[in-house]
Amino acid sequence: MHCRFLAGASSLALLATLGLAAPANAQDDTAEVTEVVVTGSFIAGTPETAAMPVNVIGQDEMQKQGSPSTVDLLKSIPAVSGVLGEANQYAAAQSTGSGNVNLRGLGAHRTLVLMNGRRMAISPGAIYVDTNLIPTAAIGRVEVLKDGAAATYGSDAVGGVVNFITRKNLNGLEVQGNYSYIDGSNGDYSLSAAYGWQGDRADVLLTAGYRKRTELPVTERDFAIRSLTDNPQGGWSAFGNPGVYQTSADGTFRPGATGTLVDPACNTISGPLNASGCQFQFIGFNNLIEDEDHWQIYGEVNVDLTENTKFHVEALYAGHEVATEHSSPSYPPNNYPTSALTGIAGRNNGFYIPANNPGLQALLGQIPASQSALAAAAGANGLFTSIAWRPLGVGGNDLFGGGSKHDRRYFDTYRVSAGLKGEFDFAGGIGWDAAVTYMDSNAEIATPDILVGKLQRALMGFGGDSCTGATAGQNGCLWFNPFSTGVASNVLDGRTNPGFVASTANSREVLDYIFGEYAYKMRSQMLSADLVFNGKVDAIDFGAGPLAWAAGGQYRWSGVERHNNNDSNIAVSPCSDSSVIPGSTCAAQNGPFSFFGATGDYDLDYSVGAAFAELQMPFTDTLTGTFAVRYEDYGGNIGSTTNPKVALKWQALDWLAFRASAGSTFRAPPQTQIANVPVTNLSYTSVAGGYRAYDLWGNPDLKPEKADTFNVGALFDFGDFTASIDYWRFNFKGPIAAESGSQIVNTVFNNGAAGANRCADPAYAGLVSRISFDGGVCNATGINRVKQFYVNGPDIQTSGLDFAANYRARDVLGGDMAFGAELTYVFEFKVDPTQIEGVTTAAERDLVGTMDYLGYGSQPQWKGSAFAEYTRGDHNLRWTIRYVDDMIDTRGVTSPATFATNQKGLKIGAFVTHDLAYRVFLPWDTTLTASVINVFDEEPPFARLDLSYDPFTANPLGRYYKVGVTKKF
Repeated sequence: MHCRFLAGASSLALLATLGLAAPANAQDDTAEVTEVVVTGSFIAGTPETAAMPVNVIGQDEMQKQGSPSTVDLLKSIPAVSGVLGEANQYAAAQSTGSGNVNLRGLGAHRTLVLMNGRRMAISPGAIYVDTNLIPTAAIGRVEVLKDGAAATYGSDAVGGVVNFITRKNLNGLEVQGNYSYIDGSNGDYSLSAAYGWQGDRADVLLTAGYRKRTELPVTERDFAIRSLTDNPQGGWSAFGNPGVYQTSADGTFRPGATGTLVDPACNTISGPLNASGCQFQFIGFNNLIEDEDHWQIYGEVNVDLTENTKFHVEALYAGHEVATEHSSPSYPPNNYPTSALTGIAGRNNGFYIPANNPGLQALLGQIPASQSALAAAAGANGLFTSIAWRPLGVGGNDLFGGGSKHDRRYFDTYRVSAGLKGEFDFAGGIGWDAAVTYMDSNAEIATPDILVGKLQRALMGFGGDSCTGATAGQNGCLWFNPFSTGVASNVLDGRTNPGFVASTANSREVLDYIFGEYAYKMRSQMLSADLVFNGKVDAIDFGAGPLAWAAGGQYRWSGVERHNNNDSNIAVSPCSDSSVIPGSTCAAQNGPFSFFGATGDYDLDYSVGAAFAELQMPFTDTLTGTFAVRYEDYGGNIGSTTNPKVALKWQALDWLAFRASAGSTFRAPPQTQIANVPVTNLSYTSVAGGYRAYDLWGNPDLKPEKADTFNVGALFDFGDFTASIDYWRFNFKGPIAAESGSQIVNTVFNNGAAGANRCADPAYAGLVSRISFDGGVCNATGINRVKQFYVNGPDIQTSGLDFAANYRARDVLGGDMAFGAELTYVFEFKVDPTQIEGVTTAAERDLVGTMDYLGYGSQPQWKGSAFAEYTRGDHNLRWTIRYVDDMIDTRGVTSPATFATNQKGLKIGAFVTHDLAYRVFLPWDTTLTASVINVFDEEPPFARLDLSYDPFTANPLGRYYKVGVTKKF
């Protein structure tokens, strides 16, 4: 299942066979191994017999690239598309600092990640493995199987497998340090140490690593701060502060009996003001890269217990922390107090601000004469907040130092894997391999959000934990000022507020009172027991060698838990008023926060039993076939599945070989997707003019998704020139996916067409019921929350070509030249029509060359890299060009209003970067590397997204410089 490291002639042969650049021998890996188990097979053999498309990236190759981070390494693979890893909180779903790998753009959850051939637990709160937990100092090579492998590994290996394999044969101590100078930040750096000991019958590997990323504010990159005209989705919201309020001349605040009052500071410290409200650009409060700490500690021991029995144990502790993720000073409310707190019957879609609020009293004198009637109504009856408002905006959040709100993310994991392998003497020698792997991953998440009940109390002068008595603003009771009168200036651009009244500024005490923490702990566990037998049947031999076989079983248990704090737990705090009226009851149980919805605790698990078999038959000296089948049983609603696979390798000529494989794969739904619990995310909603809350619920009726896979390729080997080309295809049936909230909204509101909606059309009643509205009235600007479910979605068909070629020119100017190119071209990514609540919300579409940001992600048609390298003695110099093709934003079709008046960003340009890396072996076992990444300082192409670029395919760093030193003792 896992591979021994290939070096010397074996390494060169494998890379030549696969059409990859053959690196020089790694300094600590010199032992030749002639028989290995290649990722994707349980049968030991030589690399030349591999019939499946496997990329191998060795430690030496990584060093020649400038020792990229795990995220950068995986992002650079042409077959990988749409990788999470940059600090993009709008897509990271409260998992900032985590990374993943996404083969074929099929979703990270469809790529199985292994370490030394054994499974890893999914990241808490996610459905993929966090690749940033991999102990980079311990990794000797990475193998990437770009083909479905459910017959070998079971669920999750739908799109392929990435196997991180640890170093072998290190003897002594190695220390390494890397520093990257990044303009606008304090740079990134990493430190690591690796110790290896080699004995006659045992060996040891111990490593420790630390990586520091420092924050890169959005304001440090001009491309990320765009005007409202330039990028209406560039961190702009119609829900701001200064904001918009509703008045009432008779004090009833009935819908239709109100007027609209605009805070006069909109145009002086915020804005612009338009029909949607007072526009607020919150993106300046964010970071492009957060301040992150990553650490990994790893150890393994290998012992030859007897001549035929070997023992292996490995242990990993790793984690990362984002202590201060920067975000908007506050979120726009989606949840409001009841009349029990406001005292206004029949109006539960806003916060009530009484006329005696000091901030309002100060504001009344600043209202222009054109709004004198509204000012008089407000002075007599107070105001209600409009939906186009948030408690804190351009003035920042003084509770966290005056600017951004700070969120916290912490993840750590423990993993232990131990096994015995050996060989029975009878029957020609039957090999066996038994192993147990346990992994326990934990997360602690805290996102400050405003508590509805406490905010309403503070608006009325009864804020503060020490408030006593019945008089507003006295006896420890505090006021909250929701207006610009309490804001001295725009903390981002420095514009001062002439209407600032210092006595009405909000104190830290009242901010501390109204803010709670949407906080929870999550846990993901996995226990796997594997038993594999392998051998040969000498009686079955067609003259090219006997039949080789492998068979065995696996037991796998996985569990996920979530434990909320009291404010986030719907069982404890179900209502909007729960923070000040414990035990309150309500029909709409949205929880006590103004933005996030409360959810329940859960503790879920399931067990899987599997049996598998694999046969490898050399029919002739040139033709070998491999046949595999796996049965997995989940029980319950999920049931069981059987998946076969066949692969062939034909060495037609000395320089030409063909390979082909076909099989079926599957993926079972994880526990969180079948549990009846929601997860809240925020997403920009064009028709509403800002971010709205989307509640994604599990579905107990989910079934496993299935896919048929096919690959056929040719391998060319002319000695110094090698190449490979492969055609691949995936056909998915019932892929598990989240319903598209944007499709629900866009269908109800006719893709943003002016004056058109389906609110009253009975055929769309099911879709309308998925949306909750301000005041219960169906209208686009009043959207509060959208309800989605996990479903077995529309079928997907995707296919394409992988190509790689390398050439080595020897004895050039006293050294060697090497040239290589690798690319992936996608023919199609077709998605069948989508139906939600019986309504077709999306027609059949081909997403090749598109960015489907709210659905299937980034799908560039071309992605590739090429390099030229010169090696002379101890010196190596490499120039690399990386290319990501242009894409079309699918919202140009699904939501035409997004680009109705401004076509900029409809086409996202190609991203082309150049890297220069130099490595030299110095005396005293010292290696120096120096790199210039993105030599020509290419900016990421403009995209109509929050940060004005696509973080899944590009990065915001610009040109940066990296230096690394490795010393061996």
